[in-house]
Amino acid sequence: MFQTACRSVSGKASARCRILAIVTACLLSSAAVFASAQADKPPSTDETVVYPAGFFIDYQPINALDMVEQIPGFQIDDGDSSRGFGGAAGNVLINGERPGSKQDSVSQILERIPAERVERIEVIRGQTGALDARGQAVVANVIIIDSDQRDWVWDLNVEQDLDSGGPTPSGSVSMVDRISGTRVAAGLSFSTGYAGNTADELVFDGDGLIETRDEFERFRDQSITFNLNTASQIDSAQLEFNVELGYEPGDFVERSRRQPLDPMLEPVLIRQSNDTDEIEYEFGSTLRWPIAAELSARTLVLVTGETNDRDSELRTITESLNQLDQRAERERDELEAIGRFELSYSGWRNHTIEFEFETAYNRLDNDLALFTDTGDGLVPVDVPGANTRVEELRADLLISDSWQLEHWIIESGLGAELSRIEQSGQNANSQDFFFLKPSLTLTWAPTTNRQTRLELARQVGQLDFGDFVSSANFDDDELDLGNPELKPQNTWASRITHEQRFGKIGVASLSLFHDWVRDVQDLLPIGGIFEVPGNIGNGRSWGIELESTLPLDRIGLRNGRLDLELDWRDSRVTDPVTGQGRRFSGQRGYSLFSEFRQDLITQRWAWGFEADYVDASREFGLDEIEIDDRGLDLELFIETTRFWGVKMQLSAVNLLDREFLRDRRLFDGPRADDASLSLRELRDRRRGRTLVFNVSGTF
Repeated sequence: MFQTACRSVSGKASARCRILAIVTACLLSSAAVFASAQADKPPSTDETVVYPAGFFIDYQPINALDMVEQIPGFQIDDGDSSRGFGGAAGNVLINGERPGSKQDSVSQILERIPAERVERIEVIRGQTGALDARGQAVVANVIIIDSDQRDWVWDLNVEQDLDSGGPTPSGSVSMVDRISGTRVAAGLSFSTGYAGNTADELVFDGDGLIETRDEFERFRDQSITFNLNTASQIDSAQLEFNVELGYEPGDFVERSRRQPLDPMLEPVLIRQSNDTDEIEYEFGSTLRWPIAAELSARTLVLVTGETNDRDSELRTITESLNQLDQRAERERDELEAIGRFELSYSGWRNHTIEFEFETAYNRLDNDLALFTDTGDGLVPVDVPGANTRVEELRADLLISDSWQLEHWIIESGLGAELSRIEQSGQNANSQDFFFLKPSLTLTWAPTTNRQTRLELARQVGQLDFGDFVSSANFDDDELDLGNPELKPQNTWASRITHEQRFGKIGVASLSLFHDWVRDVQDLLPIGGIFEVPGNIGNGRSWGIELESTLPLDRIGLRNGRLDLELDWRDSRVTDPVTGQGRRFSGQRGYSLFSEFRQDLITQRWAWGFEADYVDASREFGLDEIEIDDRGLDLELFIETTRFWGVKMQLSAVNLLDREFLRDRRLFDGPRADDASLSLRELRDRRRGRTLVFNVSGTF
């Protein structure tokens, strides 16, 4: 509704309209907060809110993931793909421990656990020293009931693109059991995917419109994944193994019909395609054992890898010509091997002291063969830095203390990171890095309902090895060059958060943050001729984040709830081309996400919607600016467990046919005050509406 209204105005008026929509949503949130303050509360302590299994019955859960997703004021974080184990942690634990896997995310693991096996879920805020939380301010600890009973969880999903393509099914089946004293969880999943996107594009030069483009792109992929997790008790120690194997082939085709406005030029069809084959694997083992009554240890060994082969073609087709312009054959192989040792000591009153040491080896092998038609057929092109190996050997050390003093919790830590990155082949180079990483968190929790946290930490970003190697960019007819001298971005991050809980599900938290960033990673101009991923200097980033879960009973929506996430952020860094201050590349000024759900408990039905809106982002290159602007996204769903003991959900996705605007502006030289616009590509892409039908159950 707000988005439709905002379409009728433009410029500053449109921006004010969008801000008004966000402010209105916040005011409605506040009204619901005060209206619901007297509802029943879950059992809790000052640091922990406990949600027993019965709390989630109204949401008709099938698996543990269904339950975690309904925790008030909590959003699942599966961690990221950062190299190493400790730095990639998420915010969900199982029985107080983090699963010893990376590619097999905790969300996937929870999806394979029947809801009947969940005893309770604890939301721990602040005192995370005794838990495997890796510095997360808030974590959900899922307590699983140990049982000798064999349970199965299954899921079937069918997606139908209403604008193009046939139905695409996906599904999974998993089992949890105890075999000869060993807990076993195994799962097999498959998926098929299809997406057909359309786009209209206008191309301008300095004098006006010169070309129109009608574009269509199609994605298709399939995947199959096998997972296995085991846990065995050996005397007082616990030994765990985890395995994941996955295979995913896919293909992509884009057709761009280009009609020049100059009648002397003939229409042309540009066809781009690529075929990919990807294999992923992960093998891990974890051993936990008590050394003494108040001292415990854990070791972990983890090996993950991925191979990705891609063949790409770019072809020009006219009435008289069908020419293969470019062909690229890329092979990429990634490997990570991790060894980790941890000690936890709780013998000092009101303290939990932890020691962690981790070492990791990472490797990326990249081979690219590029061929271009120069008039006499395809000839090989030498791409600097495309055929290379990047290796890193890294060590991380951390000692931390969590100290509870009445209503105060003080968490302090001192870490150190030492690494060496070497690149062989083309662009051979080596770099050594050393960083100290202190951290301090102060938490004040005078009551269960109120908590304030102050956090200060030095964070070191993980480099993407893909930025070290060069690749062919067929979309923009460019080479994306790598940079063997890229350094990790590091940040002094500060944040203050206040959280208020009210009623059975009500929660609201407000965070203010300010980050001082060194060696900001962005596109770095070299000699005014080309650009590479690089470090452009120091910068700052700041903002506000608001998260809330609001009960809606008092406004007539019985068993209704509204989850809101709102953030506003800004930043400043000196642009290496213009010498002027600007926002970080890719950063959006604000975003708004909302999810409404109402459960009709006696009828065993539920319905709701999800909506989100984000501000435009800008990417800054040497001689171009690319703006990414997205419209309002809206999704409706209805679900029931009335029939045959299964859960059925029907979702209508992208109901407003969300737009994805790409505004690419190229200049006749480096971006400066006197640079004139030489070319502008303005594309409006639509992904179309989709129906998704999901059925899941247990036996």
